[in-house]
Amino acid sequence: MKLRIFALILTFVLLFSGCAFFEKDEYRDTVFFAMDTYITVRLACTGVTEERLDEVSAECERIVRELESVLSAHDPESELYALNHSDTEFTEISDTLETVLVTVADIHGITNGAYDCTLGGLAELWNITGGGPVPVQEDIDAVLAHAGHDKITLDEKRNTVMRPDPDVQLDLGGIGKGAAADELVRYLETTGIPYGLVSVGGTIGVFGDKPDGTPYKIGIRDPDDPDGVIGYFLIDEGFVAVSGDYERYFEENGVRYHHIFDPSTGYPANSGLRSAAVHSPSGAQADALSTALFVMGTDASLELYENHGGFEAVLVSGDGIVQTEGARTEFVKP
Repeated sequence: MKLRIFALILTFVLLFSGCAFFEKDEYRDTVFFAMDTYITVRLACTGVTEERLDEVSAECERIVRELESVLSAHDPESELYALNHSDTEFTEISDTLETVLVTVADIHGITNGAYDCTLGGLAELWNITGGGPVPVQEDIDAVLAHAGHDKITLDEKRNTVMRPDPDVQLDLGGIGKGAAADELVRYLETTGIPYGLVSVGGTIGVFGDKPDGTPYKIGIRDPDDPDGVIGYFLIDEGFVAVSGDYERYFEENGVRYHHIFDPSTGYPANSGLRSAAVHSPSGAQADALSTALFVMGTDASLELYENHGGFEAVLVSGDGIVQTEGARTEFVKP
């Protein structure tokens, strides 16, 4: 068995290496660990005092930690943990958790279930970050019996979740980092900081206009080279999220088992894609959609784009790179 888990801080280094976002004396980075990943807040310094930069950076960390206290499936003090372990059928939830669950329901609907937040039991069963082993089919089937969006009902009028099956386990890891990027950018746009970006795991959000008028270049990692990129998304605003089979995985008997599960099988998705990068006006949507597209594969992803729109995507498979019609990109590999 071979275990390969790349440090999450590397994601940020790769995404920004060689991108020339700003000159070094024009920005300051603040890095902290939360939501099981390294988070970087990059703020332009022009016309901003050190004291103000300190204040804004501290508030960014507070925002993320507050959101983590709502969305974490593993923190016994979090709201989601309490929901998962509740023995009552109806649970009142906060506006924050409700907002995320509304987006979850939307993405689940338009992707025909390719994105499913009720697979928390699978994550524990497969133990990807711990190196496996591959579970037996009987155990996978037992978990799937308590998964599915038919097991939860959201009542927006009453801020409640109905969860009649006490064994259904919600996991918002596939959308939480995007939701955090949303919150950070929303706050940063009110601070007077002229421009900048945030990196929350595999989700990048930008705000403000760069002085030279050029777009932000968001790197898309090469699935076969952890030190390289295949190219860049060129964006003026919004968020880019990337999901891939190289992020967290283990190998057993020569087969790679990654952390993105197909809700229909209970196994790591086998759609033919190595990664899916999504550009969207919403960080939460970009995060969840990148997971869903990875599960769906190229043809179904392009069909979703044609039918619904609202995002752009770059899809990487063993057969090459496919992108949606409106994606602005710059590739260094064919």
